[in-house]
Amino acid sequence: MIYGILIIILIIVPIGIAYYYDYKKDPKEFTFSIKTLGKGIFKGLVYVGFLIGLNAIYELVIPINKNHGIEFNSEREKLGIPKIGDDWETKKYWSDQFTTKWFKNESTDGHFKKTIEYGILNVESESDYYRNDNRKGTFVWSKYDFKNKTSEYYIEKPNDEIVSVTESGKLKMEKPTIIQKIEKSEFEKFIAE
Repeated sequence: MIYGILIIILIIVPIGIAYYYDYKKDPKEFTFSIKTLGKGIFKGLVYVGFLIGLNAIYELVIPINKNHGIEFNSEREKLGIPKIGDDWETKKYWSDQFTTKWFKNESTDGHFKKTIEYGILNVESESDYYRNDNRKGTFVWSKYDFKNKTSEYYIEKPNDEIVSVTESGKLKMEKPTIIQKIEKSEFEKFIAE
Protein backbone atom coordinates (compact mmCIF):
# COMPACT_ATOMS: atom_id res chain seq x y z
CA MET A 1 0.00 0.00 0.00
CA ILE A 2 2.84 2.38 0.86
CA TYR A 3 4.51 1.58 -2.46
CA GLY A 4 1.28 2.40 -4.31
CA ILE A 5 1.03 5.79 -2.60
CA LEU A 6 4.69 6.46 -3.34
CA ILE A 7 4.23 5.62 -7.03
CA ILE A 8 1.16 7.89 -7.24
CA ILE A 9 3.10 10.72 -5.59
CA LEU A 10 6.05 10.21 -7.96
CA ILE A 11 3.70 10.45 -10.94
CA ILE A 12 1.29 13.20 -9.80
CA VAL A 13 3.78 15.60 -8.17
CA PRO A 14 5.93 16.15 -11.32
CA ILE A 15 2.79 16.60 -13.45
CA GLY A 16 1.39 19.10 -10.93
CA ILE A 17 4.68 21.04 -10.90
CA ALA A 18 4.73 21.13 -14.73
CA TYR A 19 1.14 22.44 -14.80
CA TYR A 20 2.00 25.08 -12.20
CA TYR A 21 4.95 26.43 -14.20
CA ASP A 22 2.92 26.28 -17.42
CA TYR A 23 0.15 28.30 -15.76
CA LYS A 24 2.63 30.89 -14.41
CA LYS A 25 4.17 31.25 -17.86
CA ASP A 26 0.90 32.14 -19.68
CA PRO A 27 -2.41 31.85 -17.73
CA LYS A 28 -4.63 32.55 -20.78
CA GLU A 29 -2.96 29.89 -22.92
CA PHE A 30 -3.10 27.41 -20.02
CA THR A 31 -6.86 28.02 -19.50
CA PHE A 32 -7.49 27.62 -23.24
CA SER A 33 -5.53 24.34 -23.39
CA ILE A 34 -7.42 22.96 -20.34
CA LYS A 35 -10.77 23.81 -22.01
CA THR A 36 -9.64 22.17 -25.27
CA LEU A 37 -8.46 19.10 -23.37
CA GLY A 38 -11.81 18.92 -21.52
CA LYS A 39 -13.76 19.11 -24.79
CA GLY A 40 -11.60 16.34 -26.28
CA ILE A 41 -12.10 14.10 -23.26
CA PHE A 42 -15.86 14.75 -23.35
CA LYS A 43 -16.05 13.87 -27.07
CA GLY A 44 -14.02 10.71 -26.41
CA LEU A 45 -16.33 9.66 -23.56
CA VAL A 46 -19.42 10.26 -25.72
CA TYR A 47 -17.88 8.16 -28.51
CA VAL A 48 -16.97 5.31 -26.12
CA GLY A 49 -20.47 5.48 -24.57
CA PHE A 50 -22.00 5.27 -28.03
CA LEU A 51 -19.91 2.18 -28.88
CA ILE A 52 -20.81 0.50 -25.58
CA GLY A 53 -24.50 1.23 -26.24
CA LEU A 54 -24.30 -0.19 -29.77
CA ASN A 55 -22.63 -3.34 -28.44
CA ALA A 56 -25.30 -3.75 -25.74
CA ILE A 57 -28.09 -3.37 -28.32
CA TYR A 58 -26.33 -5.89 -30.60
CA GLU A 59 -26.09 -8.44 -27.78
CA LEU A 60 -29.73 -7.95 -26.74
CA VAL A 61 -31.31 -7.94 -30.21
CA ILE A 62 -29.12 -10.29 -32.28
CA PRO A 63 -30.08 -13.03 -33.14
CA ILE A 64 -33.47 -11.62 -34.00
CA ASN A 65 -35.45 -14.88 -33.59
CA LYS A 66 -34.16 -16.84 -30.60
CA ASN A 67 -37.31 -18.53 -29.30
CA HIS A 68 -36.56 -22.19 -30.04
CA GLY A 69 -36.97 -23.49 -26.50
CA ILE A 70 -39.72 -25.72 -25.16
CA GLU A 71 -42.37 -23.67 -27.01
CA PHE A 72 -40.82 -24.88 -30.31
CA ASN A 73 -41.47 -28.58 -29.50
CA SER A 74 -44.54 -28.83 -31.78
CA GLU A 75 -42.37 -27.71 -34.73
CA ARG A 76 -39.65 -30.17 -33.70
CA GLU A 77 -42.21 -32.98 -33.77
CA LYS A 78 -43.21 -32.04 -37.35
CA LEU A 79 -39.55 -31.96 -38.43
CA GLY A 80 -38.68 -35.24 -36.69
CA ILE A 81 -36.27 -33.60 -34.24
CA PRO A 82 -36.23 -34.84 -30.60
CA LYS A 83 -38.15 -32.56 -28.24
CA ILE A 84 -36.95 -30.76 -25.13
CA GLY A 85 -38.52 -32.34 -22.06
CA ASP A 86 -40.02 -30.56 -19.06
CA ASP A 87 -37.10 -31.73 -16.90
CA TRP A 88 -34.51 -30.05 -19.14
CA GLU A 89 -32.82 -26.79 -18.22
CA THR A 90 -30.51 -24.18 -19.66
CA LYS A 91 -28.29 -21.70 -17.84
CA LYS A 92 -26.62 -18.52 -19.10
CA TYR A 93 -23.08 -19.75 -18.38
CA TRP A 94 -23.66 -22.86 -20.55
CA SER A 95 -24.73 -20.81 -23.55
CA ASP A 96 -23.60 -17.72 -25.41
CA GLN A 97 -25.15 -15.17 -27.75
CA PHE A 98 -25.45 -17.53 -30.73
CA THR A 99 -25.74 -20.89 -28.92
CA THR A 100 -28.25 -22.24 -26.42
CA LYS A 101 -27.48 -25.49 -24.62
CA TRP A 102 -30.15 -27.58 -22.92
CA PHE A 103 -29.26 -30.37 -20.48
CA LYS A 104 -31.43 -33.12 -19.07
CA ASN A 105 -31.42 -33.18 -15.27
CA GLU A 106 -29.94 -36.31 -13.69
CA SER A 107 -29.40 -38.06 -17.01
CA THR A 108 -27.07 -41.03 -17.15
CA ASP A 109 -28.25 -42.78 -20.30
CA GLY A 110 -29.94 -41.75 -23.57
CA HIS A 111 -30.70 -38.24 -24.80
CA PHE A 112 -28.84 -35.88 -22.45
CA LYS A 113 -28.00 -32.66 -24.30
CA LYS A 114 -29.35 -30.38 -27.05
CA THR A 115 -27.41 -27.53 -28.66
CA ILE A 116 -29.23 -24.90 -30.73
CA GLU A 117 -27.07 -22.64 -32.91
CA TYR A 118 -28.40 -19.33 -34.22
CA GLY A 119 -27.40 -17.03 -37.05
CA ILE A 120 -28.12 -13.30 -37.09
CA LEU A 121 -31.72 -13.71 -38.27
CA ASN A 122 -32.85 -17.19 -37.21
CA VAL A 123 -31.90 -20.68 -36.05
CA GLU A 124 -29.27 -22.49 -38.15
CA SER A 125 -28.87 -25.96 -36.62
CA GLU A 126 -29.89 -28.14 -33.72
CA SER A 127 -27.77 -31.00 -32.35
CA ASP A 128 -29.00 -33.80 -30.08
CA TYR A 129 -26.49 -35.83 -28.04
CA TYR A 130 -26.98 -39.40 -26.77
CA ARG A 131 -24.86 -41.63 -24.56
CA ASN A 132 -25.03 -45.28 -23.60
CA ASP A 133 -23.80 -46.54 -20.23
CA ASN A 134 -22.83 -49.85 -21.85
CA ARG A 135 -20.32 -48.06 -24.09
CA LYS A 136 -18.26 -45.81 -21.80
CA GLY A 137 -16.66 -42.78 -23.40
CA THR A 138 -18.72 -43.10 -26.59
CA PHE A 139 -21.61 -40.91 -27.61
CA VAL A 140 -23.49 -40.05 -30.80
CA TRP A 141 -25.23 -36.95 -31.98
CA SER A 142 -27.48 -35.83 -34.78
CA LYS A 143 -27.26 -32.40 -36.33
CA TYR A 144 -30.33 -30.99 -38.09
CA ASP A 145 -29.61 -28.16 -40.54
CA PHE A 146 -32.61 -25.81 -40.77
CA LYS A 147 -31.42 -24.24 -44.05
CA ASN A 148 -31.06 -27.50 -45.98
CA LYS A 149 -33.67 -29.41 -43.94
CA THR A 150 -31.23 -32.33 -43.60
CA SER A 151 -29.72 -34.32 -40.74
CA GLU A 152 -26.18 -35.61 -40.28
CA TYR A 153 -25.09 -38.19 -37.73
CA TYR A 154 -21.81 -38.48 -35.84
CA ILE A 155 -20.12 -40.75 -33.30
CA GLU A 156 -17.33 -39.87 -30.91
CA LYS A 157 -15.45 -42.77 -29.39
CA PRO A 158 -12.18 -43.27 -27.51
CA ASN A 159 -9.07 -43.67 -29.64
CA ASP A 160 -7.52 -47.04 -28.80
CA GLU A 161 -4.33 -46.13 -30.65
CA ILE A 162 -3.29 -42.90 -28.94
CA VAL A 163 0.29 -43.29 -30.23
CA SER A 164 0.95 -44.28 -33.84
CA VAL A 165 3.99 -44.49 -36.09
CA THR A 166 4.24 -42.26 -39.17
CA GLU A 167 5.68 -43.40 -42.53
CA SER A 168 9.02 -41.83 -41.63
CA GLY A 169 9.15 -43.89 -38.42
CA LYS A 170 8.41 -41.09 -35.94
CA LEU A 171 5.94 -41.44 -33.09
CA LYS A 172 2.77 -39.40 -33.47
CA MET A 173 0.40 -38.54 -30.60
CA GLU A 174 -3.20 -38.95 -31.71
CA LYS A 175 -6.27 -37.21 -30.33
CA PRO A 176 -7.81 -39.05 -27.36
CA THR A 177 -11.12 -39.39 -29.21
CA ILE A 178 -12.17 -40.10 -32.79
CA ILE A 179 -15.13 -38.29 -34.39
CA GLN A 180 -16.69 -39.99 -37.40
CA LYS A 181 -19.70 -39.31 -39.58
CA ILE A 182 -22.06 -42.31 -39.52
CA GLU A 183 -25.22 -43.48 -41.26
CA LYS A 184 -28.67 -42.99 -39.75
CA SER A 185 -29.07 -46.76 -39.22
CA GLU A 186 -25.89 -46.94 -37.09
CA PHE A 187 -27.07 -43.90 -35.14
CA GLU A 188 -30.47 -45.48 -34.46
CA LYS A 189 -28.81 -48.77 -33.47
CA PHE A 190 -26.68 -46.98 -30.88
CA ILE A 191 -29.75 -45.25 -29.40
CA ALA A 192 -31.73 -48.51 -29.27
CA GLU A 193 -29.00 -50.41 -27.35
